[in-house]
Amino acid sequence: MERNPIFHQTRLRLAAWYTLVMGGILGLSSLGVYSVVAHAYYETIDQGLQSVANALHKSIEPAWQQPGQLQRLNKEFSLELCVTQTSCLRTTTSIKKSIAEAANPVNYYIHLLDRSGKIFASGGMEVDNLSVTSVLDQWQISTDSSGNRYRKITLPLYTQDQVSGYLQVARSITDLDQHLAYLRLVLVLGLPISMIFVGLSSWWLAGRAIQPVYFSYQQMQQFTADAAHEFRTPLAAMYSTIEAAIKLQQKPKSNREILDVLKRQNRRLSQLVGDLLLLTRIDQEELTGEYQSCCLNDLISDLTEELAFLAVETKVNLSKQVQVLEKLYIIGNEEHLYRLISNLIANAIQATSSGGKVTILLEKSELYAIIKVQDTGIGIAVEHQQRIFDRFYRVDRDRSRISGGSGLGLAIAIAITRAHKGNIQVQSQPGLGSTFIVRLPLSS
Repeated sequence: MERNPIFHQTRLRLAAWYTLVMGGILGLSSLGVYSVVAHAYYETIDQGLQSVANALHKSIEPAWQQPGQLQRLNKEFSLELCVTQTSCLRTTTSIKKSIAEAANPVNYYIHLLDRSGKIFASGGMEVDNLSVTSVLDQWQISTDSSGNRYRKITLPLYTQDQVSGYLQVARSITDLDQHLAYLRLVLVLGLPISMIFVGLSSWWLAGRAIQPVYFSYQQMQQFTADAAHEFRTPLAAMYSTIEAAIKLQQKPKSNREILDVLKRQNRRLSQLVGDLLLLTRIDQEELTGEYQSCCLNDLISDLTEELAFLAVETKVNLSKQVQVLEKLYIIGNEEHLYRLISNLIANAIQATSSGGKVTILLEKSELYAIIKVQDTGIGIAVEHQQRIFDRFYRVDRDRSRISGGSGLGLAIAIAITRAHKGNIQVQSQPGLGSTFIVRLPLSS
């Protein structure tokens, strides 16, 4: 296949298209995986941040509404969050307890803002030069001077049903950015590596997919070559005969012999064309409309009588053995079943030397009628047994030329058998003869 440029280019195109399609699918899948993982990370962080902010808001807002709230809250947050590093008072309050349980100061920071959005108290992790954001947006992302990002939630603080300040709780998402960066790296590096394997797999799969087509192409080439060779032989003989007839116009006896040669070669060509047309009809399944009930017992008896003259000419003993008591019927085309069995018997007679024996047996299994054609002829070597049903294939070409065979007899036999939903096989040993076994489904 690699030596044929048409099939090589077709295989290359198939592999390229398959790789391109699979690359697109993998790319979209990678993008989808990244989006799902990033969304899941953000959802998890937002849920944790929401829990921390709600716990702090629940503790801070009651104290926020009491008189002297700013001073008291400063003291409370100085103790817990250490807004200033001096005068951190020892106290236990609801704010302290809530912060200790809800927030990890390593990952979180907390800001208390007045109504204008100015920070007057903070705690938790230290951050520098955060980007300015609006207090009106509940969820925000801020960035410090080092480029670290923070996910932030803002909750309003009320005094007498009016907004008097804001609580901001933020969490560092540096770990999230690192995880997503690793995921992007894996996807970016993994996609080309995957594409290499996809490309190699595509090349192999394209080769497997195109192999039956290439095999059919080879068969077509072989068929064309063999058919041309078969037609060339009788045509050459007819041409030379015609040339001889022109030179021997004055000899009537010679003209008679020439006409006999032309008639014989014309018959051979007609038979060859008829066999090719029959194979074409079988391949196109044009015979199913001609099926009817056929009796195999009568068919084998008729063939044994009709081919007896051929057996006598070659001094071969032809006999039949019907090993069933009842008549066996199948649904099929009687003319082509006749051709199937006659081809097997004729081949067996031609392969058997003088004094040999050919036996036709009819048996029955549960679902099939079994026809066996046994001979004591030259046998078939193992390397030829798988190819003897190929069109124009001959085990002994010289012997077939003498007998006038075209190499289509067994090809027609297996084609007719398959058209009748049956199967055919051969058992043979060189020098010991051959047995062709045909199984055809019985009519119900």
